[in-house]
Amino acid sequence: MTTLYAEGESDPNVVWQIGSELISLFNGASVLFQKDYRKASIYKLLCNGREAASSPKKGSPDFLVPPALLGPPDCSPEQLAEEFSYAKMLGIRFQLIHLATENKDVYYILKYLDMEASWSTYYKLLEAIEDFAAKNSVDLGIADSRRRSFTNTANNFSLSGFDSRHGFKELAKANNTASMTISDGYGFVANVAKKYLRLMHFQ
Repeated sequence: MTTLYAEGESDPNVVWQIGSELISLFNGASVLFQKDYRKASIYKLLCNGREAASSPKKGSPDFLVPPALLGPPDCSPEQLAEEFSYAKMLGIRFQLIHLATENKDVYYILKYLDMEASWSTYYKLLEAIEDFAAKNSVDLGIADSRRRSFTNTANNFSLSGFDSRHGFKELAKANNTASMTISDGYGFVANVAKKYLRLMHFQ
């Protein structure tokens, strides 16, 4: 991977952080279309064809948390437009990365998808999408029955165990609302995310 975001940067620690953020967005964009996508990671940094000094690991004092949005790279509008056109040729994942560097909604969707696949993560993703949709007047058209089935499973310990959003409770009555598997849950939120992105950014 090469990137304009590291153009002119000489500190390998900074480049490592920029690269980590871009890889995270790439992984999230890939998971959006393939649940079991094998996530990429940085193997090494190259500067002018030569390997740069080893970089810090997450959690070390030298590894700073990158900003929420990378923002536009330090280049001319013409060069950025050219890069975005090239991203379109490469596929939807690269378009999403470009959008995520400047758009908070796309950023959050991809970052959540890069997190561990769990009911908690998927519920947070759904809440984020619904919040952005409301603010941007985007009609997601989610079927009430599907949403109830999703939230019923995500919230209830009896259905999703220790991965549930709520802790253990003795059941006072039978839970008759339809439930989902974790794969169903992924399919549900991924489809909601795709619909939001299509209506908000690809029309």
